[in-house]
Amino acid sequence: MLVLVGLPGSGKSTFAMKLAATKPEWKRVNQDDLGSRRACEHATKGHIAKGFNVVIDRSNFDPKQRKTWIDIAYQNNMAVDCIIFDVTVDECAERINVRQNHPTQVEGHFGIQVLHRFVSNYTPPLLENPEGFSRIVHLPPRPSPECTAQDIEDAFNILNIATEIPDAAKYRIMDHPRQNHQTLR
Repeated sequence: MLVLVGLPGSGKSTFAMKLAATKPEWKRVNQDDLGSRRACEHATKGHIAKGFNVVIDRSNFDPKQRKTWIDIAYQNNMAVDCIIFDVTVDECAERINVRQNHPTQVEGHFGIQVLHRFVSNYTPPLLENPEGFSRIVHLPPRPSPECTAQDIEDAFNILNIATEIPDAAKYRIMDHPRQNHQTLR
């Protein structure tokens, strides 16, 4: 499984669509297309059950957002890798500003507002606390917002030479059972 992390406008969807188009063993799961996170979870599990690799195409802007996908990967004994799209806020804003008919409607002035809301909550995973990811790599911005088959190959080359994180599972965020709190009277 591959989890994409990045701000709106960083190129995640462009990358994921090209990956799914050029490598038939990969299926793209995107909440904008499917409508809800639950639908994405269902699609992810279905693709895995059929033997496909899955690329999670969402912002995945904080550990809680990423935990769902990490848990699904572990439940299916799959490695889960992360690609962080290192695109500056200014570059994301420029891309959003010129978007038209984007499925998320994150475009123009409204899109810039959405971007700035994401910026304040954006916490990419760190190698020091990998959250359960097997490998984490940073993709530098491409000269063009377009994505080619060669860009996909280059990204996988970067991923394949990345050092696997030892004992990645010990960094997983675990669910904590709810405590029963009784009101004192």
